[in-house]
Parts: sequence; structure tokens; C-alpha cells
Amino acid sequence: MSPPKTFQEAESIYDRATKLEFAAEFSSAFHLYLEATDAFLHLSRSSVATPAFQAQCKARAAKAIQRAEKIKKASKTPGSQLGVVLAPVNCFGADHQAYVLRKSSTVNNIRYPLWNEPVPLPSTPGTHYSDPNGQPAIPPSKTINSADITWKRPPRDVLAPQELSSTSILTPADIYQNIIDDCSLCASVAICIQHNRRFNSRLLSSSLLPGNQPSRYDLKAYLNGDCRRVSIDDLLPFNDSEQPVGISSGRMEVAWPALIEKAYMKLMGGYDFPGSNSSIDLRVLTGWIPEQLELQSPSFEREKTWERIVNGFRKGSCVVTVGTDAKTTLEMEGVKLLPSHAYAVVGELNKDVPWLGIFPLRLHAQRKSNPGIQETKNERWLSLIDSRVPTANSPAKRWDSSNSSDTRTLDMRWDDICAAFEGIYASWDPALFPYGATLHEVWKPANANGNVQASVRHLRLLYEYQNPPHGSGDPLDTSKDIWVLLTRHLLHTRREAEYISLSVHHEDEDDRKDMWLNPGDAEVKGTFTTSPHVLVKTRAGRGVPPQSHTPSASPTSTKISSALLIHASYDGPFDDVCFTVNVFCGADVKVRWDEDAGTGGAISSGDGGFSIQVDGTLTSKNAGGNHTHPTYMLNPQWHLLIYDESTGSSGGGALASSERASPLRGFVGSSKLGGVSGKGKTGQKSAVVLSAQGPREVPLNVTAVWSSGERIVGLAEKEVVTSSGAYTYGRARATADMAPGSYTVILSAFEPQVHLGQFTLSIESSRQFDLTPIPQEGAGMYARVSKGEWDEHTAAGRPSHGRYHSNPIYEVQLPSNAQLCARLHLTSAAPTAALNLSLFPAPSSASKIPRLDRPLASSGPYSDTLSGVSIPTRMLSPGKYWLIPSTFTAGVRASFRLAVYCSDAGCVVSRQDRSPAKS
Repeated sequence: MSPPKTFQEAESIYDRATKLEFAAEFSSAFHLYLEATDAFLHLSRSSVATPAFQAQCKARAAKAIQRAEKIKKASKTPGSQLGVVLAPVNCFGADHQAYVLRKSSTVNNIRYPLWNEPVPLPSTPGTHYSDPNGQPAIPPSKTINSADITWKRPPRDVLAPQELSSTSILTPADIYQNIIDDCSLCASVAICIQHNRRFNSRLLSSSLLPGNQPSRYDLKAYLNGDCRRVSIDDLLPFNDSEQPVGISSGRMEVAWPALIEKAYMKLMGGYDFPGSNSSIDLRVLTGWIPEQLELQSPSFEREKTWERIVNGFRKGSCVVTVGTDAKTTLEMEGVKLLPSHAYAVVGELNKDVPWLGIFPLRLHAQRKSNPGIQETKNERWLSLIDSRVPTANSPAKRWDSSNSSDTRTLDMRWDDICAAFEGIYASWDPALFPYGATLHEVWKPANANGNVQASVRHLRLLYEYQNPPHGSGDPLDTSKDIWVLLTRHLLHTRREAEYISLSVHHEDEDDRKDMWLNPGDAEVKGTFTTSPHVLVKTRAGRGVPPQSHTPSASPTSTKISSALLIHASYDGPFDDVCFTVNVFCGADVKVRWDEDAGTGGAISSGDGGFSIQVDGTLTSKNAGGNHTHPTYMLNPQWHLLIYDESTGSSGGGALASSERASPLRGFVGSSKLGGVSGKGKTGQKSAVVLSAQGPREVPLNVTAVWSSGERIVGLAEKEVVTSSGAYTYGRARATADMAPGSYTVILSAFEPQVHLGQFTLSIESSRQFDLTPIPQEGAGMYARVSKGEWDEHTAAGRPSHGRYHSNPIYEVQLPSNAQLCARLHLTSAAPTAALNLSLFPAPSSASKIPRLDRPLASSGPYSDTLSGVSIPTRMLSPGKYWLIPSTFTAGVRASFRLAVYCSDAGCVVSRQDRSPAKS
């Protein structure tokens, strides 16, 4: 439905809602009140609305939403007959997409309309435009007093429309950063100018257009999911010495970089710029795809990055800057690198030398013999330029200054750049990707009662691709690439403590659980970041073997269909945060959203699904870590019982039909959902989603295994039904088609007793189920934990070695009849040793060598399982007993942990001194 055009139309919607409310048609009234709220808010955001009209519309919107909230609250009262039905929102529909874009139109309390919205005609044509929002604020500093700032127009010919396209007169060396700390923007302008010179493009300069009034300029900014209009006047800031405060172009006297800077600073809340990097800036200014590479990250691929960046630069598909961290003190060739500073990677084509890539900026004779990127057997070079004015008294600060770029240019080896800088910031031409998909959505807080709110949206992307027998071999071949970009919408540029995360995996990867179960392969992905963008790159058909062919056979192409599972997460203190997911695809890939799968966040009714949610806390007692640790069995576990169709409701926890939630419609009946299908007939299986949410700094995993509802002490590959795969920060999600029956669900964090915090586990199923917690081993009993080791005296091995009595001995004293169980495991994964734990009656005299051939209880045959061995619970009479931990082989030196659980609080466990002298 299109928004109303007049106040009277919005009032009509409100009046209809009121009549329906009095007629006791509460559900219809509720939805009309919401529609009226949206209508009034839409009118209040009109660019021609007066302040009084805006206030009137907002007041009516507040009244409408108040009535809707009262109806909703009353309908939830026990015994209420109001019967409000909340219709599910089609998150992929045009109305919802337009709603999100409208909701994100205001940044820092200034509305930025979509680019295609009509521009109102000036009230007095022919007069100079004056920005109604005022001039962007300039922060006071040691070198500038805000009171001394004057806003004036540069020479008239500088601002003539034709000058906006005359970029060939500028070089990157003409761009100067003056007083304002916007080095990332200055570096962005420099690399775009270089791109324009090399490829005769209008990158960045084409984003600024003359407005419909003298002195007005409109910046076409890609912001909050779409292109928006940022309007400014042509007044620029100068200090009392008539020096430019912001970016300047030296002797060239070209003003479009300063106008772009002003528009961007207005968007960012003023010239007191909070900081950025070039990939973020150029996403807004050009729409190019941002990529941020952390050079000091262990996952950084130095050689692949070099090859990809250089090839992209050569073809004009990529522009690059590098940045230092806040603690940089390095000097290169006598030039001190500035902390938290951006440097442009620049160069010009040298017509006298065969083109090798990026060429130096220096306007001197050595240009003809020294290309800026050289790639020989031993050396690879890049040329950087610093846009900051070198000295406080430099004439470059003046509008009419001369060019002295040589002192700001630095040639560096690629290896030195990787060691000295914090990050590489690349921007990629979206023209590399002819196909794609876009979704605008809203994160809703999952724990609104807490101080920190978190939310996850789960998307399923269907794709189809051509699978030729040979690849092109081009490092920049994007024909099968799928790039997924998550962007958090900005409403206030000064907001802090907002984190986002993105993870993408192929639904048809060969059993994610297999990758996760391999020893040593436990990994962590999906780190949260405060950046507004996260980019994940993958390729269609990853893991699919190439087609076999013979040299004589003609190459053929086949179409293959598959899917990506995309998880977009938010963690922060704010409500209803909007975001956009952009998918960029190569020429061989076609994509579309799986709308039946939804976004995994909206509660809907009538979909035939069931859900249960439980809250808990990972503490030092139950945070057992990943499956490579012997304490994995301590992790929280639940018995999941999925009912057969012929079994009625047990009343044991499944939600009533009016409370059902199901994002499963797209999963029911699918043959593969990232896990191993359960046993039984396909038609009898239930589509199940397991998801966990926790603190953003805690990597989580959720796994389901076949069981009879008992606690799992160790994982076996054949028992795992589904797993969320690699540990992901703040959330985990697994999906599977599961047959009716019993399972054990395990939630774990990556490191034992390190990754702690509150969590929420949600299970959704297309069939009714029960979920009950599984008690810890020894639950309800008193724990007595001892740590010991086998050394050169006590590593006696099994009984047949003849020194079994020399093993460590722990005496257990029971004052009354009591239940007792015990567990023994190594405290480290190496060395691997087969263990046994046995319980004997204590001898009457400790000085004698006891007879230890008939234990009262034992853990059974020697076992080298990671979780160790245990003695099951049994009833014992009052008295003294010995527990003896041993290894199968003598001479094994290792540390161990012995946990004894007893129902009597008076139980005492003590280590017996069995030194060689007493033996």
C-alpha cells in the first residue's frame, strides 16, 4: 500500500480504526492503528513540512500507536476475548523493504531523501542556496578557534559545473589534508583521482552534481541501503589567515574535493569526524564494495592478497589504501609513520616503461626508470602518498599553494607494508558482479530486559551456477564468486557499543559435523566488529569435484543448484536497528532469496511449528569447552524428544498452537540442511532448527546426537545428527531433518572455564517435542575433587606389572550408608594413555601391601577416551575405601583429575602417602 499523500487521508485511517475498536473488532482496529501511525510519520518526514505540521503529525502518530499498544496489551491478559491476530510480516515484500528504507532516512536528526524522490523547487528562483540545516560543526583545536572560522565561496570559476568533470588537471599529490582529521577521506579522494587519470573515469567526482539552485550541490551518497541525496551550499570554511580548514587542492584551485568533504562531514555529524577508513568512505561516496583486511591477523593470506590486489588495481577494478594503528612509531626511509593514519596507494602509467602495475607519483626523472610496483624474483614494491600537510607553515595550507609532493611519497616493499601497517582497505567495482540480491531488514532485540540487546537474522540464499570443466586461471576471475556484504544502518554517527557479525556457509558442504569432529580442527569464526560493514566472500560450488573429461571431449556446462545459509547478527544497546544484506554474484551465478525460509526472527502463528526457549549460564563449573577437551561432558545438555505423528501431546513443554513460531516452512521436506538426517522414513522426519545466543565475545556451538536421553561424555562421529560447525561468536545455529525419537543437545563454548556468560537456547520444530535438562554427573551429590600425577615412583601401570599398589591411592571415608560415583581423566590431551579407576576395601593396616585383585567396583577395561573413565553410582556401607587410578602401561608420566561424588556430606577423600620407604 502506498503511503497517504495528505493529512486528511491519514486521519481517515485513524477514524476507521476508532470505529472498529468501538465495534469490538479489535484485530482489525489494531492493524489500522499501526497503519495510521506509519502514515502520520511518513507525512512528518516530508521535505516541505513545516515544524508545526511535523509536530502535529508526530502527535497523531503517538496517539495511534498508544491505542494499538493498549489493544495488544489487553489481548494478552489471561482470559481475554479480544482475539488480536498478528499477521506475519512478509520481510521480502516491497512494502516492508520500503518501510525499512524510510525508517533509515534520518541520520543525526537530518532527513536524507532517496535519490529518486522529487526535489522541491526553490521558493525564490535565482537566489543563492543556503543550507537550511546550517553549516557542519567545526571542532575547536590547538590550531583553530571556531569563532575565527569564516565561510566563503572560492573563486567563481572554480565552482562552474564544467569544472566538476575536469579531473584530469588534478593529481593525487594535489590533495592536502589540513586541520581536519579526515585522513581516510583525503586518501580516498587521492586514489579516486589516480583512478580517473589512469582509466579516464569519473570515480567520486561524478557523485557531486549541481543542484536546482545557484550555489546548491547534491551528493549522491549510497547510505543505509540505497542512494540518498545530501544537499549543501557552496560555502567552505577558512581560518583567520584565509587558509582552508578542510581538504584543499593546492595550486590547482579545484573545489569539488572540498565540496564532497563538506557533504560527507554533514552526513557524519560535522567536521569533528570520529574516524573511518577509505573502504567505508568510498562505500558511501561511490557505492564500491568495501573490503577490510587485517594485516596482523593469523588468517591473513599475504601472497593471495598481493596477487588479487595487484590484478584488481591493474584492471581498474580496485582502489586501495593502507592504515597504521594507534601505537605506530616506525620510520621508513627516514619518514616517520603517523599513528592511526591512512596512506593512499597511488601511481601513474609510465609510457616509457612496460606497464607493471602501479607507478610512482614522483614527478621527477626517476619516474622513467622506476615503476612504483615492481615485481621481481626477490622484491615487490608499492608507492604510498600521505595527504597530510608536512609542516605547520607549509604553503600547501593556502588555497593557492604550490605542489611539493615529493616529501610525502614513500616507496615500500610489500613485506614491510604487511609488517608495519594495521590494515589494507580495498574498494571493489560492483561492475565485477552482474547479478545479485538485496534485502533490507530490522534486528529486533532478543533480550529486551537486559542492558545489552542481541539479535540474529537467518537467511537462505538459493543459487544456480554454470559448472564448466575448466576455470579461467585469472586471479581476478569473479564468474563464480558470491560476495555477501552486511551493512548496519547509521542513525546517529556518534553512537557506540554497536557490534555486528556475519557468517556464511554452503548448505551442501559435505557434513559440517565431519569437519568439526576431526581432531585439531576446532575453529572460531564470525568475529563481531564495530565497523558498519562486514564482507564474506565465497564461491559457488565450493567442495563440488570438477567434471571429468578427456582431451577429445568437447567441454560442456551443467547447471547446478544449491544454497547458502547466511547469519547476520547484532549486539548492542539499541532497539530496532536496520540493516542491509547485499549479495554480489559473478556472471555464472544467479541467486534469489528463499522467501519460504523467512529471516528467522519474526514470530508468526498458524505455520504448524513448535518452539521452546531456555535460558542458562556458562560458569566455571559447566563450561567444558570444545570437543577436544576432556571436560566437554560438563557442558549444558538437554534431552530432546520428538514425537511421532501418532503420539498425542504429552503436555511436557511444547507451546500451544496460538504461541507457535515457525521459520521452518522452507526447510520442511528438504533433503539436506547442513547435517546428517535422522533415521526413519523421510516423510516421518521433522524439520528442526537449533540456535543459541550468547555474549558477542563467546564462541558457541550447538550439537545434537543420537541417544536415549542420557548425558554424553564423549562424541563419536556416527552419533552426531547435526552440528553448527565452527564455533561462531555470540551465536550458533544448526538445522536438520530429524526422525521421531530421543536425542541429546549439547551447547558448548570454545575454551573451558574461559568463555563464560548467559545464553539462550531455542529449538524450533515442525513437529511437537519435549526438551528437558540432563543433570550433571553427580548432580545432587557432594563433590570432592583431587588433582594428582603419575611420576617416576607412582607410574606403576596395570596389575600384571607387579607394582600396582604403587599407583596413587586415594582413601575415601564414609560415615554412613551413601551413594558414590567417581570419574578419572587426564588434565591434558597428551600424552594419550589408557586409564582405569578401581575401588577396593581399605586394608586394616596401611603398612602392609594390600591385596588388590578383587575390586568392589571398576571403570571397566582400560580406555583412552578423551573424557576419561568412571565408576557408576553405587551404594556403599560406612567405612574406608581405596580408589586407585592407573594407566595400562607402566612409566607413563601424566597429570590427572579425580572427581568423587558422594551423597553424604561427611565424605572425606584424602591422598595416601605410599612413598617407597613405606612400601
